[in-house]
Amino acid sequence: MPIRFDQAHAALAFLERHDLEPSPALYDLALVHLSDADPALSQAIALAVAEDGGLRPEQAMQLHATLRGTSDPTDRQALAMRIAATERDVALLRDQVATLRALLQGGDADHDKLTNALNQTGARRILDQIGQQDRRFVVLMFGIDRLVGINREFGHTVGDNILNAFATKLQQTFPEQEAIRWGGNEFIVVIPGQTITAVRVAAEEVLQLLAERNFRLRGSGESIGRVTASAAIVPDHVGNFEVILREARAKIETALAAGGNRVEV
Repeated sequence: MPIRFDQAHAALAFLERHDLEPSPALYDLALVHLSDADPALSQAIALAVAEDGGLRPEQAMQLHATLRGTSDPTDRQALAMRIAATERDVALLRDQVATLRALLQGGDADHDKLTNALNQTGARRILDQIGQQDRRFVVLMFGIDRLVGINREFGHTVGDNILNAFATKLQQTFPEQEAIRWGGNEFIVVIPGQTITAVRVAAEEVLQLLAERNFRLRGSGESIGRVTASAAIVPDHVGNFEVILREARAKIETALAAGGNRVEV
């Protein structure tokens, strides 16, 4: 379901009120409960709160596992895709808050403060070109695989370092285009006048460069392990940008469910 900013904020507030970790599963639980998309789930949560005065972590995880009911819990691919979507929503909310703070503090409204790539506001002049009949574009979207898990295990400083390094690799690989940080772990490059084959070769080069990079913890110098990304290629004849964005995200989720570090066309 589409997640609005107010829904995401309410879901995080619900988790904080019950002292629950904002994990993908529990964030998903809160969203479904607050949107009343699963009445049985909402009723069970209300009963648990009435009896115990709050929702305990083990109760929340059990409710999510037994009452969510939108996919077979044994379907690992469907579960991976849903977790990826939930992680993206959490990351996007965090970025929206950061953008609002930058605007209030008089920062650059067109560029992402962390990576200096264009943000959604600054990208409008590029995205407005999509759909023009006199020029064809290929939209290339990247997503850092499992970035939320990296942040959780090693801290956001490590995650920020990865995002910065990835933005730099995009600028080096596509010097004639401006990289867009769309939100969270998502980056977009809009490429005019290139074949899908040529764009795929360039995308695979970016993924290889990232996979070969050895990120280490400051202080100890310990390696955090292999970091990968996935990519999706969508031609602009698919439709308007919102349609392109949905298709690109679906392809990236498919790539992540298959193990990541791959390009989906």
